Amino acid sequence: MKSTLRSPFITVLSIALTTGLTVTSISAYAQDNPLGQPLLDERGYPIEEAYIHIPLRADDQQYGDIEGLWMKEVLMELDQISLDDKASGTQFWGRNLGTEAHAISQDWAERYFQQLGLQDISRKTFELAPVWQLNSWSIGFASNGEFFALESARPPEKAESTPPGGLSYELVWLGQGSEADYLGRDVKDKAVLIQDVPLPGTLRHTIQLEDSVDRAYAHGASAVGIVYGISDNFAVWQRTPGPGFNLGYQDGVALRERLGSGETITVTLNYDSELLADKTGDSVLGVLPGATDENVIILSHIDGYFQAASDNGSGMAVMMGLIKHFAAIPQSQRQRNLIFMSSLGHHSGPGARWLVEEANALDNTALVINLEHVAIVRTKYWGPKLRMMNAVSPMRWWVWGSQPLLDIVLDAFQRFNVGVTADMETGASGEMGRVARAIPSLQVITSPEIKHTEQDTPEWVPAVGLEQIGRAYARIIDGVNELSLDELQPEL
Repeated sequence: MKSTLRSPFITVLSIALTTGLTVTSISAYAQDNPLGQPLLDERGYPIEEAYIHIPLRADDQQYGDIEGLWMKEVLMELDQISLDDKASGTQFWGRNLGTEAHAISQDWAERYFQQLGLQDISRKTFELAPVWQLNSWSIGFASNGEFFALESARPPEKAESTPPGGLSYELVWLGQGSEADYLGRDVKDKAVLIQDVPLPGTLRHTIQLEDSVDRAYAHGASAVGIVYGISDNFAVWQRTPGPGFNLGYQDGVALRERLGSGETITVTLNYDSELLADKTGDSVLGVLPGATDENVIILSHIDGYFQAASDNGSGMAVMMGLIKHFAAIPQSQRQRNLIFMSSLGHHSGPGARWLVEEANALDNTALVINLEHVAIVRTKYWGPKLRMMNAVSPMRWWVWGSQPLLDIVLDAFQRFNVGVTADMETGASGEMGRVARAIPSLQVITSPEIKHTEQDTPEWVPAVGLEQIGRAYARIIDGVNELSLDELQPEL
């Protein structure tokens, strides 16, 4: 039987011929829309006005001074410190612990604490493990006499120096590096390329869940190349226990296709690094005194890889917004002392664990709030592209305490449009991981694909996201201050 299915083009052409439309007019369907891209700026990022904004309720007007655009400007100041560090020639740049940029960042935080009216400002100094410093690096590829570089190629964080002249290996594509991928493959003395699927980012990803990197070395590979992501071309510095390198998805696919066509490709790694001993780092603390001797602790880590806009410029910006808001309230109306801590960080430091390691550090404390990765644009995969939405991404969340505390938190989330996963986390992470069960505690956090990449830039942090979580936390603090210490404790 002859098929009656017709090509859509033939159908449209038939309609055109019978209705008098010309083929030229049909081609107009392929023309650019004259309306352009009304929600995007000239660089292709959503404009701030595009984001969904929920008006304040009548009984929440007191939180109107927590303004997203003001906090975004604060974030941009911290971002500039990272960019200045990059411009200075630092190879592994950002606000990394043990570096001058980190010290400059804490000076910046202390100035804000002073300007916004905190009292009893102090520093707590920590001795650091030896700090990794990368002095120079290069990652080059060669095939049939052609030498080329790839835009997203980066060394692993903590990479050791290579011998003079570098290390060269033949490349082998190995899929996701599962045991099945090694069947019939000889990778001895070669560099294997393994695709790392973010689930959704570098906190949860396939090379971690499947031990892909360690497996490669166990099978005799001399080096491991990690191809990060399933979209775009993110530049990431994921660690490897031996020689290695990182690539973004687009560059990784380009290598895969060349290898698939039968080319022999080699990679040459040249790294010069050292470990610097006797380094220290500071956390900066300040207090807004209240009407009693009880405390609420609000912490946020200031260290960050590269521009680190979401991780953790967003948390630091919201901290400053909360200080500004509560400093405008008379001390007699602040039920508890508000202790703000610009924590030195946990990427390569002790974080906030000293709160549980030092006696009396949490005495008379009602609640600890961790401000970490608190606002990021919502995204959607569309082929090999991660598209931005005009909405704020929902967060993972954690509450440890009483049912009344939980009620206060969920009410605030509803009021200020803070989206969260339906299931609560089984524990806190990041800066507050060690503190979470020692005291009533709270955090929202997200770890997207761009976390710990060079693409963690301010464009990914919507001002409205800073605003809604800042207002939610302010209302939570007010609600918590209506409960006694005993009323905040979990029923165990």
